[in-house]
Amino acid sequence: MDKLNIGKQLRSLRKSLNLTTQEVANRVNISQSYISRFENNRSVPDVDMLSKILKALGTDMASFFSYAEDNQSIPEDLAQLIEMSKQLTPEERIKLTEFLNVLKRNT
Repeated sequence: MDKLNIGKQLRSLRKSLNLTTQEVANRVNISQSYISRFENNRSVPDVDMLSKILKALGTDMASFFSYAEDNQSIPEDLAQLIEMSKQLTPEERIKLTEFLNVLKRNT
């Protein structure tokens, strides 16, 4: 995974957990701007820092890089929709599917 993808995947993972950069920073005991620099690809975390951030996000290196590979070819807006849909109840997913079917027929 290259530098650009690490930041993008960190942001995607954080957002999928509905966390702010400040909340992650507090968990790792670093500044919010430090997290922001990683997410915006202005800096790359060293292995120790990445491990701490991932632990704060409830994952580890192996899972993170597996997640990144799985989501690499999915556009960010679609990845966000997928992550949001994971938080829906089964009934809400049925309604969402019905809505998408109606939307698709009307376009």
